[in-house]
Amino acid sequence: MYIFPAFAALILAGLPRGMDVTEYEIYSDKIAEKTVFCVLSDLHCRRFGKDQKKIMDIVRRKDPDCIFIPGDLFDYERDLEISFELIRQLKGLPVFFSSGNHDVYLRNLSELKRRLEDEGVFVVDDRSVMFRDCEITGIRDRGFRKNLPDLSTGYRGFRVLLSHRPEYIPQYNEMDYDLIVSGHAHGGQWCIPFTKQGLFTPHQGFFPKYTQGMHDLKNGKLVISRGLASGNPHLPRLYNDPEIVFITVLPKQR
Repeated sequence: MYIFPAFAALILAGLPRGMDVTEYEIYSDKIAEKTVFCVLSDLHCRRFGKDQKKIMDIVRRKDPDCIFIPGDLFDYERDLEISFELIRQLKGLPVFFSSGNHDVYLRNLSELKRRLEDEGVFVVDDRSVMFRDCEITGIRDRGFRKNLPDLSTGYRGFRVLLSHRPEYIPQYNEMDYDLIVSGHAHGGQWCIPFTKQGLFTPHQGFFPKYTQGMHDLKNGKLVISRGLASGNPHLPRLYNDPEIVFITVLPKQR
């Protein structure tokens, strides 16, 4: 008799109530000045307050040097203009975007990327751009294929890769990046209450390892954002609030 009310209460208690802010620090002798990256992953055309106020209040308070969007800014069968609301609010900050799987699903992605560039966004799909003394590179999502392209440029300074999927650990370990930034896994969508352990994510299965946090790689660090929204609007996140990540890279004394 009491099972259904208890189950409903458990579900309601787990629905997102706020927005998590997660901060990491990395030390490197390849940079000359402190640099703060903000990661806004997996928006999926979701609105967080008028003019994306809930996101922007945090971004303005933390005052990062630039923004990384490692995929799934857009989504199919949703209002794409909601995502441009965020882009317009970020005007004045350098924004770097690489495509995720839900972006690639869109037939008009080329047009959307042109619009992003018109708004001042650096679209780094399979290319690199310089920001201060950092090289920012992106990989366009390739679906189930794991043959990631070799985008080496020979740059010897601090190198960042935006790559939507976090589970390609063997491939990432063979790459020479100081920092790889991913999203995609949504923190495992449903987390065990009062933990950050997700229950399931495609390509990793149950109780996946690579859904959030900072992980050591052979040549650098992998930072995974749990992201902002859900890939399926009918499947809510549970015990897994939206997340904005800030990565501070500090000069290491030689």
